[in-house]
Amino acid sequence: MTDAPFRNFIDGRFDEPSATFDSVDPSTGAAWARMPAASEADVDRAVEAAHRALRSGPWRRMTATARGKLLVKLGDLVAANAGRLAELETRDTGKIIRETRAQIAYVGDYYRYYGG
Repeated sequence: MTDAPFRNFIDGRFDEPSATFDSVDPSTGAAWARMPAASEADVDRAVEAAHRALRSGPWRRMTATARGKLLVKLGDLVAANAGRLAELETRDTGKIIRETRAQIAYVGDYYRYYGG
């Protein structure tokens, strides 16, 4: 199992989960990661934080051009980490790596497309 902690990111910070579950690699049947099991309260906090950020956070004050530049940057980051992201997705879902590599490539492209 990976030693990397997976935590919920809510309101600008990573929270320690109150409960977790094991993500199982379908190809081996072995747990490969422990994931946070978000509670109803966690979801409520996340939704409220997202609404607050949209209403009064920096995203609202940004121009469309600035937002687009951030989306392009996110697309570039996805592309730069495509191999690792594909490995994680394959491990989590059991899809063949060739398929997840192609799908992850589209993710970066989509962010760049919508970024302008």
